[in-house]
Amino acid sequence: MATLLQQNRGAKVEVVKLPLFSRKMEEVSVFINTAHLYLNIKIIRKPEATKMAWILSYVQRGAVEA
Repeated sequence: MATLLQQNRGAKVEVVKLPLFSRKMEEVSVFINTAHLYLNIKIIRKPEATKMAWILSYVQRGAVEA
């Protein structure tokens, strides 16, 4: 009988996409925490420059659409 861990091996974790940066102070910590989680799960083996560019794309796009 397979254990639960063995049954879930290879299962993928779905992560909520990062919301656009709204520029509202009360939402900054949510944005930072969500970005940190996403980077640690989805973009873990990429260079730091790639991670920074990814975050900036959300910050800049949010600023443009505001």
